[in-house]
Amino acid sequence: MKILHSLIFASLTWAWPCLALPPPDTTIEASNLGEAVLSITSANRISDWERIDAQHVVLSLSPDERYLLTLKRRCGGLSWAQHIGVTMSNNTIWAEFDAVTTDGLQCPIERINRVTREQVDELRI
Repeated sequence: MKILHSLIFASLTWAWPCLALPPPDTTIEASNLGEAVLSITSANRISDWERIDAQHVVLSLSPDERYLLTLKRRCGGLSWAQHIGVTMSNNTIWAEFDAVTTDGLQCPIERINRVTREQVDELRI
């Protein structure tokens, strides 16, 4: 029994660094967020999307209409996703209710901000 406890302790000691969470993505400055909105109406008009990092996605509905989605947590599937989906109700995407989906993962949306092309350019840096 003492050997078993020693093995478990040794395993946990060696595995501990692997259990650490990855560092969070670079914090996005509040000035780059744009106007906060509760929802995106006419979301069936999404023409393009862009991954900013593992926790932020920009949706484009037209050349002059873009939204930054901040996810509740990092969404690992975004790193290699070719396509994403977004849940919606009656063609409306709601913060705190809907999610970005990719490769079978659902990543809940925490916040939605309307952003300009210039703000998106700044987010890429």
